[in-house]
Amino acid sequence: MDKKTEIIIPPMSARALVVAKGETLRIVDVDGRQPGDLVVFNADDLAERFSQSRTRVENRKIKITTGDRLWTNTQPPKVMFTIAKDTCGAHDLLYTPCCRYALETRFGVSRDGCLEHLAEALDPWGIGVNDIPDPLNLFFDVAVSTAGDIVIREPTSKPDGHIDLRAEMDCLAAVSTCSVPLSGKANSAYRLEVFSGT
Repeated sequence: MDKKTEIIIPPMSARALVVAKGETLRIVDVDGRQPGDLVVFNADDLAERFSQSRTRVENRKIKITTGDRLWTNTQPPKVMFTIAKDTCGAHDLLYTPCCRYALETRFGVSRDGCLEHLAEALDPWGIGVNDIPDPLNLFFDVAVSTAGDIVIREPTSKPDGHIDLRAEMDCLAAVSTCSVPLSGKANSAYRLEVFSGT
């Protein structure tokens, strides 16, 4: 494994980077039990981006893990990333990114959420708040009850748990650490690693 890049994402913030085709992006939940968001754009055509709904349909799942793929919003759809390894197994495809509105109205806290942090990280590429697609919700365990209700479960990712995503095209990826107040722990950091080889 030839590591090329390492980036720390502090609590309640985001970072963006380009991952070349064939490289692997590893997202590490440093302290464990920390949800976050991943959004992806084709680095050569920013109108082509991650589609949460297409990814649900093509994988026939509401949460994805090892062997599953992240798909674009285009017709025909294309594969952006393949999950090469996953130590957690709970990455949600239902929720939108948290945002200042949701944090204020649902949690009673006044601060920016993943949506605003992702837009700030992607600003150098001219991508604003309204351009952010619904994300892959990292380390976020969600289920649907028999009545159709969405049930959020306690995060189960362990310290240094990670997901490895192999790029199938040149990708602009942005990752945020969630700002939603967590039960029994402080919001914590992620570490991003980009490497070639296995």
